[in-house]
Amino acid sequence: MEQKMRDVLSPEKNLETRAKIIHDIGHSYFQDIVDLRNNGDKLFEAPQQLIKSGRAKYLPNLEGKTLAGVNTDIVDLCRNNTTLLSVEFTKFAEKHTQSFVSVFEKTFAGVNAIQLVQANIEENWAKALVLKLCLPYLRKSMPKHRHANYLVHYGDVEYLRKALGIANPLIGYVFLIDANTRVRWYANGLAVKSEAETMVRLTRSLAKI
Repeated sequence: MEQKMRDVLSPEKNLETRAKIIHDIGHSYFQDIVDLRNNGDKLFEAPQQLIKSGRAKYLPNLEGKTLAGVNTDIVDLCRNNTTLLSVEFTKFAEKHTQSFVSVFEKTFAGVNAIQLVQANIEENWAKALVLKLCLPYLRKSMPKHRHANYLVHYGDVEYLRKALGIANPLIGYVFLIDANTRVRWYANGLAVKSEAETMVRLTRSLAKI
């Protein structure tokens, strides 16, 4: 315990820790860029069927603040509805998630118990400061009906990435979540026609419409 306190109070140790964090962040980002270059911006084509309810994992929780200014979490936002959850870590990923979201909203706008939830995640503290400054612009550019279900989170979410199988955070991901908050389907990258059609079909199946 005494050694831990000495480490915490030591300027040299703090600089060493800070340097390691910066190195890890830089290395991770560089590796994601390399993976994107080697594999393209689509890692796999989405499955054509739902994950069976008995095998489906529950959505890991993530706290944040919505564009409407409410502190909440994604589990609460998704509960009791059939939900398309989009997850973005970068601006580059927006075009990926939007390729699914646009079809989803066009098909299910106004349909009871079917909804869209969006998560914008920034793990890098420096970029988080920029995102906070850009929130007024984000609110203005985002359709107002999405504000209450658009969650912004700052900070590390390694547990979430592992649980949801997010291999490269530069790419956009979408998930179909059932009313009991279980993950029943997933996709990544730009939607191809067959994936968009599958998403619509499986959403109807989950919502029983």
